[in-house]
Amino acid sequence: MIKYFTGKNRTAIVGGAALLVLIALGASLSMGKAEEKTTIGYVNSQRLIEEFLEPAVQEPLAKETDRLQKELDAEIAKLQIADEEAKLKEAQALRDKYQAVLDQKKQELIAPLLLQIRAMIQEVADARGITVVLDNTYGLILYGGIDLTDEVLKALQ
Repeated sequence: MIKYFTGKNRTAIVGGAALLVLIALGASLSMGKAEEKTTIGYVNSQRLIEEFLEPAVQEPLAKETDRLQKELDAEIAKLQIADEEAKLKEAQALRDKYQAVLDQKKQELIAPLLLQIRAMIQEVADARGITVVLDNTYGLILYGGIDLTDEVLKALQ
């Protein structure tokens, strides 16, 4: 069976989202003036992914998975290799090929949504006068700051 949003993939997505937030942080710090007051906000990128990104790609990715699974099953059924070990190797090679196609499709679906999330974080932060936005997915913000997660999710809907 072809898989999507497994632990490793989810970690990569969260890492990508966190990287986008850090890039935005670096850009805002480099463009800001030293005499301006810094207001810090934060978002939980894991929630943004779970509540916005995953549902947005779930259906098209499930359809693509079903299509590729049917193709894979048909290709495996066509294998006319007498040697069982060789047949298993060929079947695994086909699975790997189809998994790579699915991974590419997932990236095509996710990339514009990550950009949309980043733009919305910036838009919400700008509207609130927040100059720095951090990611609080791992609970690193212990005190202070303004949680923008709900506002960003609402704006994305």
